[in-house]
Amino acid sequence: MKMKSALLALALMLVSQLAHALDAGVSYAVYATPEKPYLEINIEIAAASVMYRHVDSTMLQASVEVLILVKQGDETVKFDKYVLNSPLVDFPQALLDVKRMSLPNGDYLLEISFVDVNDSENKALFKRPLKVAVGTQIHLSEVQLLRGFRRDDTDNPFTKNGFFLEPLPFLFYDQGSKLLAFYAEIYHSNKDIQDPAYLVRYFIEQEKGNDVTNLISIGHQRKKPSPIDAVLVQMDISKLESGNYFLTVEVRNAANELLATRKVAFQRSNPLLEMPEKELTEEFVQQQFVQQMDEAALRYGLRAVSAYAIGEEPEMLKNILQGGDLSKMRFYLFRHFMREDPNNPEQAYKKFLELAAAVDKKFRSGFRYGFETDRGRTFLRFGRPDDLVTVENEPGAVPYEIWVYYKFPKTQQNNVKFLFYNPSLAGEDYLLLHSTARGEISNPRWERVLYSRNSTEYVEDGNYHDATGTQRNLGRNARQYFQDF
Repeated sequence: MKMKSALLALALMLVSQLAHALDAGVSYAVYATPEKPYLEINIEIAAASVMYRHVDSTMLQASVEVLILVKQGDETVKFDKYVLNSPLVDFPQALLDVKRMSLPNGDYLLEISFVDVNDSENKALFKRPLKVAVGTQIHLSEVQLLRGFRRDDTDNPFTKNGFFLEPLPFLFYDQGSKLLAFYAEIYHSNKDIQDPAYLVRYFIEQEKGNDVTNLISIGHQRKKPSPIDAVLVQMDISKLESGNYFLTVEVRNAANELLATRKVAFQRSNPLLEMPEKELTEEFVQQQFVQQMDEAALRYGLRAVSAYAIGEEPEMLKNILQGGDLSKMRFYLFRHFMREDPNNPEQAYKKFLELAAAVDKKFRSGFRYGFETDRGRTFLRFGRPDDLVTVENEPGAVPYEIWVYYKFPKTQQNNVKFLFYNPSLAGEDYLLLHSTARGEISNPRWERVLYSRNSTEYVEDGNYHDATGTQRNLGRNARQYFQDF
């Protein structure tokens, strides 16, 4: 309990040091009901920019006074004033809110002021021109960028059309983001479009400077004309490098004529994607998740990822484990998962640990971790087989298994097979005897080895030294299994 209190005190101290200016992100869009248009405002206040105070010995809360003004000239036509309270939390987190208010068509000024209730000198002001112009012709709303969305039929204020929409008011996708999501609405397409379907086209461009852009990705949806239609899309941005981007959404008819368009700018941070490995310094690694791992955790993780080691990597990994230098262990482990997922190496590591634990439990032989066995290594590298044959009591053979992969993207092969056998008859200690996968063990004499209990039985020509197979006897099925699956 004392340790937790100390951590809370440290968190509060760090937040108070960082909270030099209230950091509020605001995004807004004009939507419409069948009766009238309305303004939707999404607000996010960064946790590090407001003062959190103890509510009791363990829980924290922050509060921000929000004043929303919608003006025409000197006249305020809409306003809302309230205090935005964070939930009771044990560690500071961002404050989120959404507000909606009806507005007739017209030109306005949107002004939102923020004041930290726990520090009245900590303020922020947001001002933007606002245009409401939803008529009776086809209309595309502003595009709302999202962190993500999920199905949700509750009355949560962030839920719309059966989906919980998590807003992105700062218009910034950080290193851990893999998907860009967005929401928009289209009105009155049934009045302007006579075709049975129309096209919603969307694309991402990277800003290169001097009004030059580079097209990155593109997608589309076909929709039937209707009074109102929602557009909810997600796009892969895992390979987008750090920089400034534009998302453009277009509505086009069957003749590819542009009927409506919207564009929104966003920023992307993906520092590990473009970082050359030669710049992956020890100082940089010391700031990553591996720095918190002790020697036991490092050794476990390195032994698990050894299944992926190829070329000179196995020898390098062996030397690292024998040497006991923790900094080298951390460097190797972080580099491996940075290669696996530059967006979020830590998350990739955690998912891998779950898989490694399951493989360890399934294939543990009593002599080593389950992921260090031949079957465990194969499972980790290539996944679950599409088909599997287990044979434990075949005449003349030791127990064996045949794994089949119908599609094998690692080598672009089809119907790849692995044959494991248990020559020692000791528990689950199966060894890889033969495989058709390129780069894996290929043993033309695998039948002779598998049926070595009956070493006097050869192929029909009686060639003892060069024979690769055995005679077809009743109950001897390995060849048939290997060929038929």
